[in-house]
This record gives sequence, C-alpha cells and structure tokens, in this order.
Amino acid sequence: MPETTASNADNKMIEAIERDLNDVDTAMDRLEKGTYFSDEVTGAPLRQEFLAANPLARRNPN
Repeated sequence: MPETTASNADNKMIEAIERDLNDVDTAMDRLEKGTYFSDEVTGAPLRQEFLAANPLARRNPN
C-alpha cells in the first residue's frame, strides 16, 4: 500500500476517533447539566428505546 494511502486511512481513523471523543464529552456535559435525557433542540424527552440503542443521541429521530 502506498504511504499516502496508509497515511490517509490513518488520518480518517484519527478524525473518526476524535469525533467519537467529542460526542462523549458532549454527553458528559449534558449529564452534568441535567439535559442528557432531553432533545437538545426541542427540549422534548429523548425516547428511551432510541437512547438505549444510541447513548450519544442528542436529538429524537424524526
């Protein structure tokens, strides 16, 4: 595999990990503020089954 292809793959993996870590940080901030179980835009409660399947969810699905 050419070095640039490996490097691009590594960079994409690092970016994905950074996004995941940012999502975890956001979830932790929401827990501290007491807003974790609420849709961040509408304020409506997040559906429990949806939140159980996607613990980093910030919005209810449409």
